[in-house]
Formats: sequence, C-alpha cells, structure tokens
Amino acid sequence: MINHTVLFKFKEEATQEQIQAMVDALQALGGKIDEIKEIQVKENFSERAKGFTIMLYSLFESKEALEAYQVHPAHVVVVTDHVKPILGDIMAIDIEF
Repeated sequence: MINHTVLFKFKEEATQEQIQAMVDALQALGGKIDEIKEIQVKENFSERAKGFTIMLYSLFESKEALEAYQVHPAHVVVVTDHVKPILGDIMAIDIEF
C-alpha cells in the first residue's frame, strides 16, 4: 500500500470559501478516480503545523496507482482550478507499507 499525504498552506488572500471549495473538490476525487482506495481531506486543529492548515491523506494499492492518480484528468482539473490559485506552500510525502 502507498500512503500519499499532502499538507497545504494558503496565500493570505485566500478566502475560507476558496479553501472549502478546494477541500470539497479534493474529497470528491474519491468517487471519481478508481485508483484511490481512501481519501480524507481535513483541517488541522493543532498549533504545531507551522501554517499548514489542511491535510490530504490518501491510500493507493501501488506506486503505479499513485502515478495514475497524479495525472488523472479529474485530479489535474482540481489542482488547476482549486489548489494552485490559493496555494502558498505545499509539502507532500509518500510512503510504502
């Protein structure tokens, strides 16, 4: 299994509505991309996150499934329309278990 985790930090001018639209669009990918076995997009509640406020946690069967997800048209649209316009910084980590 592959765990793909992404942390998002937003531009100061990003609105709560834009952030929520991004969260909703990312979460909805679970119903659109077969390679996703599980996806959760949640808001951080601790003060230790150094400005990263949203986390995406997702599971895939293989590295190939993760790669297919990353180039899937539905994912590309969400990144282009909802993530990039408000993104201040991003951190991603992928682990195999």
